[in-house]
Amino acid sequence: MSPNLNPQILTLPALGYDTSTFELNAALKGESKAWDIEDIRHNLESRAAGEKTRRELQVYYYRINHTLPFSLPVASRPAQMPPGIPDMAWYPWLIWLSWNLEERWRVLHGAWRLLGDARAGALLQAELAALDGWKNFGDWNEEPGLPTAHLAACLSLSLSDSSDWEPSLYARCQSTAHRLIEQDILPWFRRIWEGRAIQPTELANIPVIILMRAAELARLIGSPHAEILNQYAGDLLRVWREARMDPSNPNTEGFAYDGYLMNACLGWLRSAPDREVSLPEFREAFASLVRQWVFAALPGRPDLQAPLGDVEPEMPFWTTCLLQLAHWYPDDLLMQEGRWLTGQVFPSRLPAEALMLILQQAETPFSKQAAPPTLRVCQVANAIVFRSGWEHSDVAVVISKHRCVMSHLHNDNGHLLIGWRGRFWITDPGYQQYRSGDERDFTMDKGAHNIPIVNGCSQSQRDSHLVQMSEVGAENPQVTLDLTGCYEGLSAGSKILRSVHFRSDAILIHDQFPGLTSDAEIATHWLGGAHLAWAFVDGWARLSDGDAALWIGTSSRPITATMLERHPGSRGPLTLHHTSSLGDQDAQSWYFLMDRELRWKPPINPFSKYYENDRNH
Repeated sequence: MSPNLNPQILTLPALGYDTSTFELNAALKGESKAWDIEDIRHNLESRAAGEKTRRELQVYYYRINHTLPFSLPVASRPAQMPPGIPDMAWYPWLIWLSWNLEERWRVLHGAWRLLGDARAGALLQAELAALDGWKNFGDWNEEPGLPTAHLAACLSLSLSDSSDWEPSLYARCQSTAHRLIEQDILPWFRRIWEGRAIQPTELANIPVIILMRAAELARLIGSPHAEILNQYAGDLLRVWREARMDPSNPNTEGFAYDGYLMNACLGWLRSAPDREVSLPEFREAFASLVRQWVFAALPGRPDLQAPLGDVEPEMPFWTTCLLQLAHWYPDDLLMQEGRWLTGQVFPSRLPAEALMLILQQAETPFSKQAAPPTLRVCQVANAIVFRSGWEHSDVAVVISKHRCVMSHLHNDNGHLLIGWRGRFWITDPGYQQYRSGDERDFTMDKGAHNIPIVNGCSQSQRDSHLVQMSEVGAENPQVTLDLTGCYEGLSAGSKILRSVHFRSDAILIHDQFPGLTSDAEIATHWLGGAHLAWAFVDGWARLSDGDAALWIGTSSRPITATMLERHPGSRGPLTLHHTSSLGDQDAQSWYFLMDRELRWKPPINPFSKYYENDRNH
């Protein structure tokens, strides 16, 4: 049986946003184990037992390392909060509060409706009814926001079934729901959406999530505004479908935020009266999401997505999406790959909504062919991925590739991550610090990614092009990207190309700079996984976890210990900062070799003769 873990311990790092917190959690290290229905039931029971004894709700604001308590029930909208980030006009305090409230209420709802726990049902009813004491349901700036959406989702869930409710409490919740639509949503909708066509550039997570959750609630309570809200929700989902399927620029906000957005969209679609008719038209777009989440999973830790851009392990909404899509498309092998992946995630890392879906669908005859994919190379909306498999010993290489201007993505085309043994050995800050200063610089400046820095010039836009990629199933896949369009200010006629070659235990990166002069300075920053050990041997760098090592070599200037640095104020990983002049060659290569024997002598480089023009092999 999978370990019974308190979910809260997985979100309390020693330092506010240490990127290794989840990777290094002792209870989850090693290979994942497939769960069964009894594991899920036991986990939900355990969570409900904890929620029933909770005397106050403590919310951890992991972005800024604050923990703040709220009385239960939260009978009034919080009025006093600390500055958060002093140079921001307001901090979104209520988003994290609403996340925690929704998770608590979904646990209580699941225990009540699926496990027959009357005490959980009584607590849920009382706390939802207490929302009628809130003056409004907006964000900290008083405008509708993500808190509005999460509260609407909770009301939709519980009001959908009036059986066994205490009548006066149900009536209070209904009144609250109508007020949320009339007072908060309707003026916002008329100002933001009504009367104009929806544009693909408006598909950012916040307005989409608000509209979807509001339309779902309005439909459920029979609001007179339900028709117009749901018309726009349906139109919006179709605009997303078209933008997602744009082959030159698929819409995405990255692994975590695509899941956040789609969780709301699928919640709306779940109760749509024409859902079964609509599902075929969305199949291809939904499938692209499944392939993205499946391929971005860390080998040995399928609950963690590759940290490209803004990826928060505290946001596992994508797991619920995978389960829902597998249920809707039971005969689609790709959708069942998503179900297979969630089946490898420890129950403690699944949100309460996912636990409920699993229990509700326990009797559904899913496809018997759910299994890990066999593809070795895959292009998804925001990346190209090579991988040998999904087990702890397998290797995944994730290369950033996107042209989307949506938020939560960075200017990092060609940036590369290496996942192996339940860790990201070559990694990324994985977030965007909002507070100005050294920590924001660490997450967003030139040293935050391993793309080439040419004469001090880094990427400032998203305009990469795929030059070549191996066929699906290739034994030794490779890809070449033209990154030239991502840089501004390059000399006329110059280009920047990055090629990546993958073998099961070795990766070659070949950077080419045709047209640059011999005195051009090339800087590259390799961020090693946090708390891995660095050493330097014979011009190579060596990363180790005590059981295996990753060797880093280059055809350019030999690597020395003086190149290792930590960005001022950073809580993130150490960085290998390598700088050299281009010289008489227009290229340089990087070698990453997996050493399962933990040797102290650099292994034989299988790429040593790959490019004859390399100066050092």
